[in-house]
Amino acid sequence: MMFELRRLHPAAIIFNILKSVKDLFFSLLIILVATDFTVFIIALGAFTVLASIYGFLSWYHFSYYVTDEDLWIQYGIFKRTKRSIAKNRIQSIDLTESVIHRIFKLTRVQIETASGGKQAEAALSAVSFQDALGLRNALKNSGESDVEIPEETYLAKKEITFSRLLLTGITSGGLGIIIGFIVVGLSELEELIPETVYDYTYEWLITASIILIVLIIISILAIIWLLSILWTLIRYGKFTIQRTENELFITRGLLEKKQLTIPLHRIQAIGIEENILRQPLGYAFIFAEIAGGNTDGKLADSTILFPLLHKREINAFLNEFVPDFSWKEEDVEWTKPPTAALPFYYVRSSLLFLVASIAVFIFYPTFAWIPLVLFLLSLGLGWLHYKDAGFHLTHDRLLLRYRFIKRITVLVYQKRIQAFGKKNHALERKRGLASMSISILSNSGGKHYHVKNLEEKKIDQLSDKIAYRTKLE
Repeated sequence: MMFELRRLHPAAIIFNILKSVKDLFFSLLIILVATDFTVFIIALGAFTVLASIYGFLSWYHFSYYVTDEDLWIQYGIFKRTKRSIAKNRIQSIDLTESVIHRIFKLTRVQIETASGGKQAEAALSAVSFQDALGLRNALKNSGESDVEIPEETYLAKKEITFSRLLLTGITSGGLGIIIGFIVVGLSELEELIPETVYDYTYEWLITASIILIVLIIISILAIIWLLSILWTLIRYGKFTIQRTENELFITRGLLEKKQLTIPLHRIQAIGIEENILRQPLGYAFIFAEIAGGNTDGKLADSTILFPLLHKREINAFLNEFVPDFSWKEEDVEWTKPPTAALPFYYVRSSLLFLVASIAVFIFYPTFAWIPLVLFLLSLGLGWLHYKDAGFHLTHDRLLLRYRFIKRITVLVYQKRIQAFGKKNHALERKRGLASMSISILSNSGGKHYHVKNLEEKKIDQLSDKIAYRTKLE
């Protein structure tokens, strides 16, 4: 019974130790490089002993139980803490299974409340899957340990096919994420890289032919692109979304299996994201902004409802899973920026590359063609920024569309808008332009959307309607 005091599975000791290893990994690496091997072995041995003791004591002093009204958790080695979470504050109960969890047939339970924040309100690092389902059921006020929701209670269900998953990886644009990981890793190891490596690399770049450099860059990007495809396949493998009367359940992941719970009433906005590769093919992914909790991990504040849909599939998907947020593109009449706004879009997108082109031409004329090409591409991107920007208000719903690199379309109800902002500088005021922004609640506490260089009078009209919650007739 859930009313009995329980401990986590002993495998939680392993997770506690691994967390210590993760936190101090780079410190151990620096000791390895900066000292001799004997000192490193002594430090590693001492660390292993301390981490093992910490892992065991953390597990031993952690316990939990459920009452009719609350979830109680007790933890702490030197300082004992006992805290409760009221059942009526719990918004979602998510289950995650890493490779180690699967070996022991366990899962991690993450409990979110409406308070939001980067961290979960409570996390049980290792419980049996059966106990996790029983706990989820008990916290939803049933008080029983019965397991999964029967299949017939789902109002809608959709799974991703392998061909669609592969296309998701190919068009994911995950190149930037992988490069980000590499940059972060190199920054952590920067002190360990000898100065001679930097000197040799610089000398080689100066003397190497442009064709060779281009081929090397293309090869590196191809490898990173393949890694991004693999990362997408692992992250979104077996992606399934299911809907009940009040909740969405999302399951995804090959190595680490996640089961996310999204209460429909906590959805603040629904969005469509189209990157440069997907938009010409007519594909996009659907995301939701959720008030409270961190439902999609550390890589994104938004929660992906489906990784890849064709535009002709989007309306049917929204009708099935989030009917309150469905819309048809052909019914939308966008309020667009005027022609007078186009120079602002060109300058904003290309100024950095123009300055870089001048600087590189002066100091490194051999490589001046690189920022020059990027400058020309940025002008095209500025045109896309101008072409895609706009808003549409109908009754009590506001649609926004804008672009940075990806084109974003967001639908939000007027009553969900927490703040509306308008700003313009002297040049914009001279041309009767202004930029607008709205703010809503989200996983990280707040989410902001901006559309730039619209007609100021139209922004003022929109502001009045939103401020007084009046409907557009």
